[in-house]
Amino acid sequence: MSTNRSGGSAFIKKVLAVALIVPPLSVGTLIGSTAKVLHPVVAGFRVVGNKILDPNGKQFVPYGIVLECAAASVNSINNKCDGKDQTGNTATAVVAAAAKDWHANIVRFQVAQEYLFSGPRGSVNAAYLSLIDSHVNQANHLGMVATITLQEEEQKGPAFPTASSTKFWKFMAAHYKNNPDVFFDLYNEPRLPVEAFGSSGTVNDVWNTWQKGGSALLPQGPSEVGTTRVTYVGMQSLVNTVRAQGAKNIIVAEGVHSDESLSGLPAHTLTGGNIAYGIEPNPIPNRTSSEQYTNFGQYAKTWPIMPEAFLDTYGAGTCDPHSPVDLPPLFKYLKSINMGLIFWTPAPGIGIVGTNLNEPTSYPPGATNVGSPQCPYRGSGFAWSKANKIGDGALIMAYFKANSVPLPH
Repeated sequence: MSTNRSGGSAFIKKVLAVALIVPPLSVGTLIGSTAKVLHPVVAGFRVVGNKILDPNGKQFVPYGIVLECAAASVNSINNKCDGKDQTGNTATAVVAAAAKDWHANIVRFQVAQEYLFSGPRGSVNAAYLSLIDSHVNQANHLGMVATITLQEEEQKGPAFPTASSTKFWKFMAAHYKNNPDVFFDLYNEPRLPVEAFGSSGTVNDVWNTWQKGGSALLPQGPSEVGTTRVTYVGMQSLVNTVRAQGAKNIIVAEGVHSDESLSGLPAHTLTGGNIAYGIEPNPIPNRTSSEQYTNFGQYAKTWPIMPEAFLDTYGAGTCDPHSPVDLPPLFKYLKSINMGLIFWTPAPGIGIVGTNLNEPTSYPPGATNVGSPQCPYRGSGFAWSKANKIGDGALIMAYFKANSVPLPH
């Protein structure tokens, strides 16, 4: 989708000056309270066929970033997202750069229910909620959708949603139901293995539990399980919880196998309206056009498919020297099906050089094969090195700049 960003840039310049000084929203702390939005409630986003339409009836194609700090296990609640971690940038600065430098139209905010309900006797923690509200408010005022994602991995939480997820979405749906520029991502990277259903477990068992809930053995690794059984709630139950609060916001349900598979989607679709399905379109296993079609392209013909956290780390840590060759055709395919991309994330050594949010990592000439000496960060894990200048940042920034359209206001 081509776009003229001149109007969006003018809008961003006007609001950027004020967005950072807008105080946190005045919010309640009881389940059932609603957030005060700083713009009138209007007709929001909606799903029609295989598209998400914006309030003006045009297809919304997401281009954006993930902000993890609010769910991260580092720092106390009172010091979250303040830049005192390995990223070196505050969340406020990252959100501002997402709009101004990265030309994003969406930010995924990862949120932990353990922090949200960390007040006295399990009540809502007002400071934490205010932190989330301030991020959402800033993103919306900079012309971006704010997606709330329930993130449990940082807390070593369950593989699939449980009753705690229901409590989380009962509150969040009521809290943001009057803000149509907030999307609800039900659960980050559902990852229940087939082994959780015993020696005769199947992928269909995984999908049935994803959709309808049920019990399974507690995972203890990628394919290892223990003897304890856990009761999970299905994605359909979470959708029902959201809709019961009167929230019509767009809902995203991520696929199984850590958000890398939509294979069971035709037989396990959800009801409730305004529903999209999420997957991570990473280069592996999506290097070729046939792999891209099989893993998400075929489903995009029927349902809105939301791109989740994109991170090209496979085989070479945070530096994959195949990327200069692989990413352009992958981006071309994503554009051809109007799927967009959400990047994880503008952080040192991954998306940016040092802490410079407007200086993306890039690939030098010759970094085109795994043996390239110009791609030093090989192995597992993340470099998180402020000295690393090699990565996908420049390719992603250019892709966003060429295609992203800010929200209508």
